[in-house]
Amino acid sequence: MRYFMDEKDRTLVVKLDGDLDHHLSQLIRIPIDEKIDKNGIDAVVFDFKNTGFMDSSGIGLIMGRYKLLSRKGGKVFVTNVSPAIKRIFEISGLYKIVCEK
Repeated sequence: MRYFMDEKDRTLVVKLDGDLDHHLSQLIRIPIDEKIDKNGIDAVVFDFKNTGFMDSSGIGLIMGRYKLLSRKGGKVFVTNVSPAIKRIFEISGLYKIVCEK
């Protein structure tokens, strides 16, 4: 369970390395929120390239960042989504609030 964050032009890219489960969601929630608040971030991109599994806490993580950013006019994006995780996004309705890059 690791993650990497990179910031450029008010966009935060969160590269997930491992399953997006309860443990990783809890680990990255506060650091992401702190960067959004302190650095004027108006877009977050979650990179799923090295992620094969996501549970409901991952859905909650993405929805929470969407709510936080949408109040400021910001957006949440996802990229490199595997077919299995794409299915979760479709079933949960996450594609109604996030865009795929």
